[in-house]
Amino acid sequence: MPRAKTSARPAALITGGAKGIGRALALALAEDGYDIGIVTRRSERAAQSVTALCRKHGVAAKYWVADLTDIAAAERVAADFVRHFKRWDVLVNNVGDYWRGDPLTMKTETLKALFQSNFSVGARLSLLAIRTMRKRHSGRIINIGYVFSDRLHANPYVAAYQAAKTALLSFASSLAKSAMPYGITINTVSPGMHHNTVDRPARPEELIPAGRLGADEDLIGAVRYLLSPVASYVTGSHIKVSGGYGV
Repeated sequence: MPRAKTSARPAALITGGAKGIGRALALALAEDGYDIGIVTRRSERAAQSVTALCRKHGVAAKYWVADLTDIAAAERVAADFVRHFKRWDVLVNNVGDYWRGDPLTMKTETLKALFQSNFSVGARLSLLAIRTMRKRHSGRIINIGYVFSDRLHANPYVAAYQAAKTALLSFASSLAKSAMPYGITINTVSPGMHHNTVDRPARPEELIPAGRLGADEDLIGAVRYLLSPVASYVTGSHIKVSGGYGV
């Protein structure tokens, strides 16, 4: 039986790709020649805009509106992504809810939501991606993390968020060892205080050695490196793109 034809272009799926960091990465990878799939939970109009901009780079682009914390929905998106693009070369796990406040006032529903969106979604999609990537014996998975996720220390006002990101970092490290024999690398890129940080300080230069907030271009550079041929030997790493904050 003849094999189905596949696109000559690599295909990347980016969760939370309609806005913020996900949007910036989607446009950068489209510029680099990747077919782009993005997933958004509720920002359909923004997703339409991003896919249209991606197509201007001469690549194919498609979006899905889905709540990836729903297991069935995540599986449907993954299956449809592969059906549409006939391959899966890159997964960027960018989606994740954020909550800041006194942990003693946190509702159990909030705790559950933070772990589902920041840990379970990335872990589950990574496993789904690996099933396809290992058939081609190649693939890159990049998690967008949290600069303090590699530290076991008290951080009360973002306790659940940090714990969920730490769980994903730990899981990704273990998964990276298992996936490497199949030519698949798994790494984490963590921004510090980014330009769109929800609770950014009034005077970031007092906290950040680089003297400024992070820019999209800073993260894009790290992701491009991890997707490049020269990074094929890099897996299980945690790259902090933070201007020295959190180091």
